[in-house]
Amino acid sequence: MPEFPRAIRGYHRDEVDALVARIEGTLGRSQLFAPPVTADQVTAAKFARALRGYRTKPVDTALETYVRELEDAGTRSRMRSGEMDRLVGLVRNVQFGTTRFKLGYDEQEVDTFLDKTITALRENRARASEVKNAVFATARMRAGYRQPEVDAFLERLASEIERLRSEDRPSQPDR
Repeated sequence: MPEFPRAIRGYHRDEVDALVARIEGTLGRSQLFAPPVTADQVTAAKFARALRGYRTKPVDTALETYVRELEDAGTRSRMRSGEMDRLVGLVRNVQFGTTRFKLGYDEQEVDTFLDKTITALRENRARASEVKNAVFATARMRAGYRQPEVDAFLERLASEIERLRSEDRPSQPDR
């Protein structure tokens, strides 16, 4: 949390600290103890004046920076949500060829796994490693999904999930 200089008469320190704590929590920099804050709420924030409060100009400058960060985070969040929706549609609409005489994957197991994957994508808990490491029983002399098609699809899905997860992680500052 930033340290603001004090003035004889400035913004009420507790009010500023409470808003900054909510902003930092919303941005994922600290634990969030109150509802997340939006850029519009920060812009509309008004503070009481108090003796030995924070100087107004540094607080206003910091809040402008926070507003830009919140707007950027909101845009990324909507983009990620759209990407997850796209992946859900991809999983829901995938169709695999079937085989009877060659080894294939058990259709019911694959379908069950894909249903669980859709749920995980919607709840933002899908993991590429789970998709990559999926194992299915084989079907012989009965209908089964063609293994190369299923494997190729799962590899593509895992790489998409990895890409979204890597975009989710905040970049680490150089040390």
